[in-house]
Amino acid sequence: MLVRTTLRIEKNLKKEADQLALEQDTTLQNIFNKALKTYLAKDAKKQARKIVVKTHNLGVNLDNLTRDDFYSDPKIES
Repeated sequence: MLVRTTLRIEKNLKKEADQLALEQDTTLQNIFNKALKTYLAKDAKKQARKIVVKTHNLGVNLDNLTRDDFYSDPKIES
């Protein structure tokens, strides 16, 4: 869906965009839409990089435990 809007841009940017549209045989509308999509995609990537994963110290590693550390010897009654 397209929406009509009015933008005020620098004169030299408009000139360059007109030239690019002519070279690529496209419209000025397509040039600005592509440029805005590219800008927004880069901005989204910057936001994604700002996510920080914090770690927490959980104490001593317990990867060397054995079964005996969890279960005591069964008591055998005679």
